[in-house]
Amino acid sequence: MTPHSATICYRRAKWLPFRDSRQWAVAMLAVLGAAFCGASLGYAQICEDRNPAHAAALIDKIRFSCEQDNIPYTADVYGLTAVADQEAIPALRRLADLPTNEGPGLRCIAWVMQARMALAKLGDEKYRAGLRIDAQSFIGDDRALVGLIEYLIAHGKDPRMIHNFGDYESDEREGLLFEIDTIRMRRRVPDLPLADFSDMGVAQWKAYLEKHKGQQLTFPAYMEVADPYLQCLARRVDWAYADALLAIAANGGDEALPILRKFTPPWKPEMMGYVVAAPLNPNWSIIQGDLQVALAQAGDAGAFEQIVAELNGGTAYESVRKLEYIGGRRGVDALVKALDLSEDDVQRARARQCGLQTYCYPDARMFWKSIWEYDSYHAHIPRETCAGVNFHTCVVGVLGSMVKNPPVSAGAQGTAQNVEAWKEWWAKNREKVEFAVKAEPTFE
Repeated sequence: MTPHSATICYRRAKWLPFRDSRQWAVAMLAVLGAAFCGASLGYAQICEDRNPAHAAALIDKIRFSCEQDNIPYTADVYGLTAVADQEAIPALRRLADLPTNEGPGLRCIAWVMQARMALAKLGDEKYRAGLRIDAQSFIGDDRALVGLIEYLIAHGKDPRMIHNFGDYESDEREGLLFEIDTIRMRRRVPDLPLADFSDMGVAQWKAYLEKHKGQQLTFPAYMEVADPYLQCLARRVDWAYADALLAIAANGGDEALPILRKFTPPWKPEMMGYVVAAPLNPNWSIIQGDLQVALAQAGDAGAFEQIVAELNGGTAYESVRKLEYIGGRRGVDALVKALDLSEDDVQRARARQCGLQTYCYPDARMFWKSIWEYDSYHAHIPRETCAGVNFHTCVVGVLGSMVKNPPVSAGAQGTAQNVEAWKEWWAKNREKVEFAVKAEPTFE
């Protein structure tokens, strides 16, 4: 792993319900150690292996490593549990039972706490009891959703939810809205409003709860999938492994589109994923983008049109990578047409979209996979994510990777001459072009 992925490991570690600062500090040291010192110790298990029992056995291997004072830096309890499902419970309990104030439980506190959270998600009331409200979204069931909404309603006017740090403020109510969204990203939740915490928004939340009282609220896609492999992938999405959506599109055949339509349709533009998964790194923010791309790949014309339309807004750079990933004639066609967009207009729209955000696409906290190369450290990564270049250079550079014998080499600058070369070449070669072959994708 790299220093780049160190940030990934702990960015959403608030999932872990630590009871005091000492536990937090020890866990963070362990995770940072994973980034700088860890080597793969054979903890990986994916849906494609079709072996949930082995995934469960690897959770026991984590515990054994901790007891041998061999910190399992690269192990991902959530990832293994997403594959093993209920078969993971005995091994999870053995790991979760380790005391976190001494011995192997203290050394491996991050993994012990992951095991406890995984058990809570699988229905263990012992570990669900006492969870903080912001940890409920990880569980993601009806009870969690209702709890979050009721808490938001109760604190909609609470001034204590706003924390002033001098040069900026943090509003816990915004965080609650995000937690609710993480549930709707992973499960279908009919009629759930896209509301805020204003008086009007609170009224919408109240109306939703009243209308659906006594009814099932959340519908996990994996519960409706028969094929064990595809069910495993759909379950991984519920555990926040967003790239499983891309795997469904790539490997699901005729079943892919019906499965993908069991998730909540994307309701706002988001970046796609295709990133390296790391322990303690739930990728909430790429679920919608991955679903949009997966739907487009599986034949949903509306999803593809949505991606193309986003080229005209503040998420134009994100759309470029989506179209590059989709590839083919329609992908190249859309990108060549995007060369007609005004550079100034794109940049103004992007500035409005990013606002004062510390992170904007390409998000430096993401450890991207390469679309074209097997080696993730290859120079294709900054080219594919269009890091630090203007929009026309982004598009021209990407196009050069998508076809054989391009008129302008991959990574070329977006000069007026190169832009015109692409337009003229595509007009002549659109129906006879040969497309470049992408590297075999890895999704898990």
